[in-house]
Amino acid sequence: MIRIADREYLNLQEALDSIPEDNKETKVIDLVGNVINDQIEINKPNIIIRNGIFDYGLGAYEILDDGYKRGTFRTYTVYVSADNVTFEDLSVLNSNGYSSGQAIALMIDGDNFKARNTLISSYQDTLFLGPLPETEYEKGGFRGPMEKKERIYRHAYFEDCTIEGSIDFIFGGGMGYFHNCEIRSLNIHRQINGYVCAPCTYEDHKYGFIFDECDFTSENDMEDSVYLARPWRDYGKCLIVNSHIGSHIRKQGYHDWDKPQAHERSVFKEYNNKCETPAERVDWIKEITDEDLEYINSLKQEEKR
Repeated sequence: MIRIADREYLNLQEALDSIPEDNKETKVIDLVGNVINDQIEINKPNIIIRNGIFDYGLGAYEILDDGYKRGTFRTYTVYVSADNVTFEDLSVLNSNGYSSGQAIALMIDGDNFKARNTLISSYQDTLFLGPLPETEYEKGGFRGPMEKKERIYRHAYFEDCTIEGSIDFIFGGGMGYFHNCEIRSLNIHRQINGYVCAPCTYEDHKYGFIFDECDFTSENDMEDSVYLARPWRDYGKCLIVNSHIGSHIRKQGYHDWDKPQAHERSVFKEYNNKCETPAERVDWIKEITDEDLEYINSLKQEEKR
């Protein structure tokens, strides 16, 4: 059973259907420890979902009835399309495994999303923060529920969460603030064992992914084999501050994805991090500014309210 206040529902979809489309009053959906084995869209605003597990397994390589591969953006376990949605004490898993290709656990294209004490787990493309890039590299590359949606800059906040994966496992065009989170790289047994982030921040958006007081860890001994970030699009942005960076992270830190123009256009910055091995970062990372630090502090203060 699923609970909203003192009412019980047979399943999560029934509970979501009971909430008005234009819901204004915060509703708390308690999963009561249930495991939701289904692909779910959260399309009602101003709700909190807590105490349970979402576990499904879809991969990008599967051929569907329409004759096309499923593709990245139809693999999600949970898709949040509404504003002001909060996850607490949850696990969101795409359990299809590495061999399936891209396999999103959590896909967000609503504003002001928040997650606390939540595990988000897959291998490739674990967590997507909308919007999508303006254009796709190949026809049908964005096939899925966001393909024709207006590209709107979204904001998402993560506190005391664990996000884990292997290749580009935090990606997208939105602003994501990660505070006191574990960012865990899983082993895929390659010389280059993965990339943590793949931002596609728009040129006119100042911030993409921000990691503050986070712990970059690995599944096992993978020294000097994982890049912190690479730009999915030229203007990708990522800031890492006050964090612990394990020895699995490559000394260079960042990869240009074979885009020389990204050396000028992307914005990758670090400040006051503790690295287990001496960093020898690429010469095209940018310097942190007082404005950056003030913005990060404002996010932290907002989180406390």
